[in-house]
Amino acid sequence: MRERLAGLRRDHDKGQAQLQRLMREEAATRDALLRVGGAIRILEELLPEDETPCTGPAGEDGAAPAAAPAEANSRPKPGPPRAVHVP
Repeated sequence: MRERLAGLRRDHDKGQAQLQRLMREEAATRDALLRVGGAIRILEELLPEDETPCTGPAGEDGAAPAAAPAEANSRPKPGPPRAVHVP
């Protein structure tokens, strides 16, 4: 029984270490997403009002530009940051 208890404690310690590593990775990923989302917002604000991220201004002949692919318009905009409880 002592060997079983020691094995369970080792497994528990390994699980705790893995959980801590994953929590650090989650925090780093969240920070990266916030930075990228902020950069997206800034670039969208810097675009001229008559130009959208997917189309661009009218051509030299005044004609409207060709339609952008559907997947370019289907990308959701990042939402506001959410508070996440990390013990």
